[in-house]
This record gives sequence, structure tokens and C-alpha cells, in this order.
Amino acid sequence: MAMSTAYTPLLDWLKTTPTGGFFITGTDTDIGKTFVACQLGRFLQEKRPGLAISARKPIASGAIRNTDNLLYSDDAIQLQQATDHIESLPTICPYLFEAAISPARAIKQASEQGGKPITIKDLAIACQVPDHHFALVEGAGGIYSPLAIDGLNIDLAMELQYPLILVVGNRLGCLNHALLTVGAIEKAGLPLAHIFVNNLSKNGDGNTVMDLQNLTPYPISEIPFQPI
Repeated sequence: MAMSTAYTPLLDWLKTTPTGGFFITGTDTDIGKTFVACQLGRFLQEKRPGLAISARKPIASGAIRNTDNLLYSDDAIQLQQATDHIESLPTICPYLFEAAISPARAIKQASEQGGKPITIKDLAIACQVPDHHFALVEGAGGIYSPLAIDGLNIDLAMELQYPLILVVGNRLGCLNHALLTVGAIEKAGLPLAHIFVNNLSKNGDGNTVMDLQNLTPYPISEIPFQPI
């Protein structure tokens, strides 16, 4: 499936359901949320000339130190590049932690050493975008992954009230993870705009999309495997 074909249904969705942005979540970590967010950002800018897109990944753990010993998030760099560098990295991702653990645990460890106890409200504030900008907010981990001292990814999604985009990593067990995530989103009363099945290898199960289509009422697109 061509990349543009995968994202085209969202254009039709936006015509009937105006929104100020999307919240991109996933069934797990490392399943392609950033890739989908970046591709979607480029696609929307191409198909909607003049649309200003602001990307946000308000918190990231597992950050890397650069040559100046400053922390940065590779995901934030990719999001910045996909939105034509219109905003700084600290604006896109203001809260960074070096430890490759859940953001909530990283916050707790840092607060024990005098750091700020970051809350869901803090993250929601960090997700604010300029007037008339379209927001693409990426979570960290899965929808129930701990994100702050007082909540999970889904709590931030509820605070922001953007429709959700779900990225499903096409691997063994993904149907269970996808249905559990869809159930959590429905229980929270949040709109689910689209599901993307992302092929993490060239050996992805070709029946996953069809299976999900039979199990959920939501529109689904497949993302081809992208070799590094």
C-alpha cells in the first residue's frame, strides 16, 4: 500500500469531524508512533497547503546526551524535521530523562533528588500549541503506560480531548494488545479516528488488518515495512 493511500482516510474524517489535533498512541513502545506521527504531519502539510502543524512529545525517557552533555530525544528531532523546524526541540519535548524507564518512574527518581514532580496537568500545558495550529501529540509507550506522577497516557489524552490515532505493531499477540487498547479508549469515551497497522518486519502477518477489520468498527490502514 502506498504511503499516501494509508493516510488518505484521515482527510475524509477531518472533513466531517473538525478537530484541533490528534493524540497518537500505541499498543506498546517501539511500534512506530513517531514514524506514523511524522508521516502524518508531512502528509497533512502536503494535502492541506498552509496548514501549520505543531508536534508535541511532552515527555521522553531514554534520552541521549549530545557532545555538549545536553539531553535530547531522537523522537523529538524527527518530529521537528517533519514539521519543517518551525518550533524548537524544548518546545516539542520539554521534559527529558536519561534513564530508559517509564517517564513516571523517571520523574519519581528525579523528584527524590530535588526534581519537579511533573503532573498530567503540566504535560497538558506543555502540549498547548499556537492559535490556528494543528497539534500532533505523541504519547510515550502504550495507552496505559505511566506518564506522570498522577496518571497514565490515557489521562493526558482525556485532558487534551483530541481524537486518538492508534498504532498497532504487527507482530505476534498484536490483536490482543490492539483490542485491549481499543477497549480502554472506548471506556474513556474518547473518539478513535484511525488504526494503523505498522509492519515492524518484512515478515508481518498479512492477515492482521483483515482480522482487526472483523473485530473493530474503526477504519484501518496498513503501513508497509520500512527497512532502516
